[in-house]
Amino acid sequence: MIVKTTNNLKRMKLLIKIYYYFLFAVLIFFAGKVNGQADFSRADSIISIIQRTSFKPDTLSILAYGAHGDGVSDDRPAIQSAIDACSKKGGGVVLIPEGTFFLKGPISLRSNVNLHLCKEAILLFSPEPGDYLPAVFTRWEGVEIYNYSPMIYTANQQNIAITGSGLIDGNGMEKWVPFRKLQGKARDRVHNSGDRQVPVSERVFGEGDYLRNSLIQFINCNRILIDGFRLVNSPFWMIHPVYCSDIVIRDVDFYSLVVNNDGIDFDSSEIGFVENCTFTTGDDAIVFKSGRDSDGWRVNRPSKDIVVRNCSAPEVLHGIAFGSEMSGGIENIYVENLKLGKVASQAIQFKANKDRGSYIKDVFIRNVDVDTVGSHLIYFTNSYHSYRGGNALSEFHEIYLENIRCKAANYCVQLQGLEDMPLHDIFIRNVSVDKAEHVFGIKEFFKNIVLKEFFVAGKRIEL
Repeated sequence: MIVKTTNNLKRMKLLIKIYYYFLFAVLIFFAGKVNGQADFSRADSIISIIQRTSFKPDTLSILAYGAHGDGVSDDRPAIQSAIDACSKKGGGVVLIPEGTFFLKGPISLRSNVNLHLCKEAILLFSPEPGDYLPAVFTRWEGVEIYNYSPMIYTANQQNIAITGSGLIDGNGMEKWVPFRKLQGKARDRVHNSGDRQVPVSERVFGEGDYLRNSLIQFINCNRILIDGFRLVNSPFWMIHPVYCSDIVIRDVDFYSLVVNNDGIDFDSSEIGFVENCTFTTGDDAIVFKSGRDSDGWRVNRPSKDIVVRNCSAPEVLHGIAFGSEMSGGIENIYVENLKLGKVASQAIQFKANKDRGSYIKDVFIRNVDVDTVGSHLIYFTNSYHSYRGGNALSEFHEIYLENIRCKAANYCVQLQGLEDMPLHDIFIRNVSVDKAEHVFGIKEFFKNIVLKEFFVAGKRIEL
């Protein structure tokens, strides 16, 4: 009788969840798009349906499992043992106390575990690439492969967190950063394996291939909390959720100025919320992706239903980006109250090329303040670099940008569609640029683009 009642409760919870997801989808579909002005109240609907993490108060200190915290001894076995033991007991908190804990290889979170870093706690990862083998299943630049493990790699888990006010150091400068100049041949093999649909189990990379790993990656996980700590010296992308849902990232300080150091890469993931984070990064602060070319179509999972609020980026290569690996689609993204300082290249960019073959739609961005932009304040291109000869067109539409302020930019706007797939239904309103070298970059192949109340040096700009 108890088993039957429990099953009925589970069935009822599932039906309730399906109902709310359906209601949410209807609300998003009818999101306010009146006179080119977005209704941001729909962002609250996304936040309200996120399934939040919850942990037992039971706490295990890694010191009880043999960790030293002297910055020299290998504390990886002790930390992993504490995580495993905590999960087996039903979950709780694994405490990283004050000290520098050196890890000679990756660690993995387990379901129902909160890895908590105290204020003076440092996780210092080994700089040796060989310590991150054997290879694990991952997604690299939008293609599924086996490669070096990320420093913190978590697959197929739920209700997991990394919290606290400590520091996580990827130690990527000495050994990992030089990989970028050596990765060309392996990078081509990755892309070709996706094009030829080589079985994923045969796409194995590692020593001698020079493909950098992410600092933190979650893959096929749900109910994730990332809260409060600082990340530095990443080999590649910094936080990379792949095929994940119900993600909250807040109050995290990202600092890593090496090329390709994106802060957050949402990759075929959904139902997320980012707030109060700070980005000082060598590439995009936050970027939305969903797979590359044929491999992205095979997987066919969009990134969608994500809100970004109240974040700042004092120094970045790019601010907010969409693509270029977007072959599964990107939709229902809300970004507001964003402060960008020195942007070396593009502040807000949408990018694809004729290899990608998908869509970016229902994107809403408002209240963006920018100091300086080295290239474009607002940038659309369907002719992004590294085109390899395909003819799969991508559609950019139903995109709303409003209330954008910039002190100085090289270019204000680029609108670069394709003759057979113009950009369309894009609404840009209430933009003010104090000083710009040029108003427009490339301007071709678009229709129903609205610029309203767009001023450069006090002069109204029209298309």
